Amino acid sequence: MKKIFFGVFIIGSGLLNAQSLEKAPGDSIPWELRKQAFIYNTAKMFSDPVVARTALYNLLSENPGNVALYDSLAILYLQYNQNASAALVAQQALQLDPQNQFAMEIAATGFDKLGAKDRALNNYEKLYLANGDINTLYKVSFLQFELKRYAEAGTSLDIIIEDPQSESITIRFPTADGNGQDVPLKVAAHRVKAMIIQDKGDVEGAKAKYLEVLGMHPGFQIVQQQLRELTKPKSGE
Repeated sequence: MKKIFFGVFIIGSGLLNAQSLEKAPGDSIPWELRKQAFIYNTAKMFSDPVVARTALYNLLSENPGNVALYDSLAILYLQYNQNASAALVAQQALQLDPQNQFAMEIAATGFDKLGAKDRALNNYEKLYLANGDINTLYKVSFLQFELKRYAEAGTSLDIIIEDPQSESITIRFPTADGNGQDVPLKVAAHRVKAMIIQDKGDVEGAKAKYLEVLGMHPGFQIVQQQLRELTKPKSGE
């Protein structure tokens, strides 16, 4: 019971004040653990990741089986772009709890940022099987495309396109002015289909598909740029 309480305590609590260090009647939480939790939350407020991380490791030394502490440590590493550490800590959390969706996503994100696409895809696929979320499936499809697993990517994209939710869910894409552009997930999925066609070397087919995407969502800037690049005369022509 103590370990479960501390997992919620670390992830869910706000900043602890000085009175939080005082032991309430009937409270069985040891002083050292209370102190380290206080240090962690205070360090987070003052954006001191080194001290916050040290406090988490101290808590883990007393609670080595606490999955929530590993989750907190993994997200802390990810927030400061220490992607290898984030992925490895998330993997440890998954060893303790194979159904931990939070850890699956952190591991997938960390491995993706490291360029370990196969390992990222493996974790995103597990996450999709667990949550059935088409946002997750979109990430799966894009990694399948990047790994040139075109048939699998096509199947994933078809599932997204056929899901009615894909018309209301949006993804933000970068724009020239830096403000970003929200595009329906369904349109984004069709864009990946165009990229697959292009990657296979079918230039005319890719052009037609990009134009189809622009017909669905006029002004889709990144697709306009992709189409310009595709139709730009090659040097020497």
